[in-house]
Amino acid sequence: MNKQVGVKFTYYRMGTTISIMTDFEKIEDLYEQGLEQVARECIDEVYRATELNLTKLSQPYPATQFCFFSELSYHSDQSITEKNRINVINTRSAKKELVY
Repeated sequence: MNKQVGVKFTYYRMGTTISIMTDFEKIEDLYEQGLEQVARECIDEVYRATELNLTKLSQPYPATQFCFFSELSYHSDQSITEKNRINVINTRSAKKELVY
């Protein structure tokens, strides 16, 4: 049995990875507010929680260029699958599933 956990926001650049869970349950829910808008809100949330300024870390590029969202599912064998990855700037979805 698979249980949808929710949507994870991830920032990745030059070996730095920051991930937080969003309040969204499915990737499709992000489109109503806009991927870039939700990403900016997540970047702000990271700053409030850690004082790590992803905008400065990303210069001279926009921080949203290094962000993506993915769906997490929990399985009865206690594994978590990450799928439906969507980049914020380039909205082409990767088909690869990651299992932890």
